[in-house]
Amino acid sequence: MREPGSGDKSPIFIPGDGPAVLCLHGFTGTPYEVAPLARGLANAGFFVSAPMLAGHGESPTILAATRWQDWLGSAEAALERLRAASGERPVALAGFSMGGLLALRLARLHPKGISALGLMSVPLRLRDWQIVVARAWACLPTFLRRGRLATIHKRGGSDVTDKAVRSENPALHEMPLAGIVELIELAAVVRRDLPFIHQPALVAHGERDGTVARQTSIELAGGLASEVVERLWLPRSGHLVAVDVEQAQLRQAVVRFLTAHGSSGSGSRESRP
Repeated sequence: MREPGSGDKSPIFIPGDGPAVLCLHGFTGTPYEVAPLARGLANAGFFVSAPMLAGHGESPTILAATRWQDWLGSAEAALERLRAASGERPVALAGFSMGGLLALRLARLHPKGISALGLMSVPLRLRDWQIVVARAWACLPTFLRRGRLATIHKRGGSDVTDKAVRSENPALHEMPLAGIVELIELAAVVRRDLPFIHQPALVAHGERDGTVARQTSIELAGGLASEVVERLWLPRSGHLVAVDVEQAQLRQAVVRFLTAHGSSGSGSRESRP
C-alpha cells in the first residue's frame, strides 16, 4: 500500500488585520490542499485559519469511524474560534471539494455570519460508479465490510497534473467506503440548501478534474440564490486546484473576490434551519 507523501499537513492559523477566512480541505485530505491559498490570503492581509477536519490526517480506519456531521462539527468549531479570535467579524469561507460542501452547509446554517464563499471542485454529485459501489457496499453484511472491502484505492494517486504535488501530498491513498457513503449524504443535504444560500460566491473548477464532473460545477453555480456568482475555469488543472499548476491564478481570483465581498455579512433573510 502506497504511503501518504511527506508534505506539510499542519493546520494553519495566521492573524491579520483584514477580513477573516476559513479554508477547508477535502475528503481524505489535509490542510496541505489549501495551504498555498491560505498563505496567499494571509499575505494579502486576511486573518486565516485552515484546520484539520475530524477523522482526517491519520488513517482510513480512523476516517471511516466519522460521519459527515463530525466533519461539519469540526469545521463549525474552527469557524467559531476564528470568529472569536478575529474580533467577531464576519467570516468568508474557502472550501475545496468536501470542504466546499461543508462551506455551503455552514453558509446555510450561519447566513448572517458568513460573508462570501470561494468554492473549489465541489462534489455536489459524485460520479455514478462511486454511488453504485458505495450503496452496494452499504448493503453488505457487517463482517464483509471490513479489510480489503472497506476502502477504494486511489489509482494514480492525487488528481493533479503537477507531478511534484502528487508525490508530496500527505493525503490518504485509500478512500474508506464508509466515508464515501457519508459524502453522498452530505452532498444530498447541500443540494437542498442551495436555494437558500445568498452569499456572493466564486465557483472554481479544473477542466482536467477526473474526480468531480464539470457539469457538477455548472449545476452548483446555477443553483445558488446568490446575486453575485462568478465562475473560474482552470484549463490545465485537475481536482486539487489550490495546489495544482494554476494555483497562482486561483489564488489571485480568490483574493480579489474575497477582498471585494468578504468584509461584511450577507444580510440574508434566511433563518437557521
